[in-house]
Amino acid sequence: RELSADPDTTRRERHLKTLADHRVAILPATRDGEIAGLADAYIRHGVVPIRKRDDALHVAYATVFEMDVPLSWNFKHLANLRRESRFATVNSGEGYLHSPRIVSPMEVADEND
Repeated sequence: RELSADPDTTRRERHLKTLADHRVAILPATRDGEIAGLADAYIRHGVVPIRKRDDALHVAYATVFEMDVPLSWNFKHLANLRRESRFATVNSGEGYLHSPRIVSPMEVADEND
């Protein structure tokens, strides 16, 4: 959904190709209550603003499903080291031992492609 909203069609297609070339997890629509609760905890602790709940859900899905490296173009609320440590703190407080390392798609792209 995030990539589909990019108005730059050339960039969007390039990034969609990068994703197609790599193993991408499609998460099932299960554990929604648990995921929503964790997303709400990120908001409650000020890690993500309430108006960016989709960003909180993105990280909550990755945490609950123990994904190692979810991808995001959102450098302000997701893919940055300062936020990463804050997500990890909330995850630990909520009983999650795993915290994902959120990076941009370009950090995993093969420069030779």
